[in-house]
Parts: sequence; C-alpha cells; structure tokens
Amino acid sequence: MFNLKPLNLSKINAVDFPANKYFREVHDKKQAVLHHTVSGPGIRGDLKTWLANKYRVSTCIIIDRDGTPNQMFSSKYWAYHTGKGKRLDKASIGIELDNWGPLIKGDGDIFNFGTKSKPKNKVTQEGEFYAVYGNRVTVPVTHYPDNFRGYNYYESYTTEQLNTVGELLLLWEQRYGIPLDYNEDMWKVSQRALKGTPGVWSHTSYRPAPEKTDCHPQPELIEMLKSLKS
Repeated sequence: MFNLKPLNLSKINAVDFPANKYFREVHDKKQAVLHHTVSGPGIRGDLKTWLANKYRVSTCIIIDRDGTPNQMFSSKYWAYHTGKGKRLDKASIGIELDNWGPLIKGDGDIFNFGTKSKPKNKVTQEGEFYAVYGNRVTVPVTHYPDNFRGYNYYESYTTEQLNTVGELLLLWEQRYGIPLDYNEDMWKVSQRALKGTPGVWSHTSYRPAPEKTDCHPQPELIEMLKSLKS
C-alpha cells in the first residue's frame, strides 16, 4: 500500500557532475521518463559510462536500491535520454533506477552473454540468475511467464526505490504540472509519448525491443503509479 507525499529535498544526494555533460538550459517539463541502469549496486559505474560519453547522455536522477535519489543536475535542465531527439528530451525529466534489468536463468548449458562486438560464452549454473553481461547475481526477481521484451526474468525494483519514484513524481507534479494519470500504453512504443503527450512514461514508451527493456512492468511499480492520483 502506497501513501506518498512529495519528496523531501533533504533526501537528495547531490553528485559532483560536470556541467559539460548536460545542458544548462531551462525548459518547461511535460513528461517524466522511467529508466533502469542495467548495472550492479551503486552509481559509480553509471557515472563512469556517462562521463565517457561525448553526447551528454544522462538522467537527472539515479535512485539507489536503498531509495536514495542521487541528483546529477537540476530537473529544470536536460540531457539526452530517450534516444528520440532534443524536442522530447528538453521537455522531459529522466529517472534511472539502479537495477540489473533483464536476467537469464541458468540451465547448465553455455550461454552467449555480452554483445555482438564483445561476446562472452559462459557455462551457466542451473537455477542461478545472470545479468546480460554474464554476472551471476543474487537479487529479488520478477517473473514474466509470457516474457517482457524477450526476457522472462528481471531484477525487481525495491520498495524503497518505488517510494522515491512516487515522491519525485508528486514533487514534479507540483513544480511542473506533469500529470500523474496512469498510462496503460507506457510499456510498449506509444505514439502518444512520442508526440509529447504530458505524463509519466517509460523508456519502453519510446524505443522498441530489443533496443530497450526499461522499465519492466513490475506489479508493485504499476500499483504505485496508479496510487499517485489518490
């Protein structure tokens, strides 16, 4: 049961993030977009990836598994994050959830992890879970029997993360007027999201499979989003 209030700003951990890795341009905000990092605990690896990227790709916030919101830059500024260009990115706020994302359940056979350019063949242990990079992980798991974007298993977002997401969205509703109605079409590519319809969306609302798997429609996440209107 979620009974949330707008985020207390004292909860935010301010990150020393270079000004040349985002755009210090103020824009009206119409959308909030949920992402997950596909990484292990902590934001160090995520920051390293963003700092190495010359295209200013990042999000305003990364939420640790313990619910701590780490802020790279003010929500009034922007960086590339949807993969669909300046028009949408300027008018939206990105939130990352620290999370391994899609998982592969081991069956004792060899599985090809990694990417086409950097494949990693690995013998999996039966019943164990692996991240897409081949890391064996022990985390709470959400199971999708009919799969979601090609995977049957994902790391579950924590209750603490979901609470912080909800608190941020309530804050941004007050600050920017972003509507909090639940969008049933957010888990697939949505023409409404692509047209800039105000509201809360997911990276999946803008990009198809197999390009993006974030976020996954965990029942508790959906419950939290639906609770915000009340």
